Amino acid sequence: MDTQDSVNQHVFDKARSAVIDINDTEAAEAAREALDMGLDPVDVIEQGFVEGMRTMGDMFEEGKLSLIQILAASKTMNIGIEILKTKVIATNDNTGFFGNLVVNY
Repeated sequence: MDTQDSVNQHVFDKARSAVIDINDTEAAEAAREALDMGLDPVDVIEQGFVEGMRTMGDMFEEGKLSLIQILAASKTMNIGIEILKTKVIATNDNTGFFGNLVVNY
């Protein structure tokens, strides 16, 4: 992994951790950092925020989390996605949002 990939992975990990830790401030920071770095917002959503929710979902299925924690994590994810959403729409005519679902067509 080269240096740039490592830096990108740091942002993805920060977004993922923000969801897992239910840290709204960190989610917003990760999204803004990604935009400042010129990262593809869809990559940040998929490899960061969605991965965090996947981890939370797995923990919920294992009985380690309550539904309230899942809902709180979802709110945290939404904070990051809202920041990234305008950039996705502005840079890609073939992308659409349906709630929090990003569709490339």
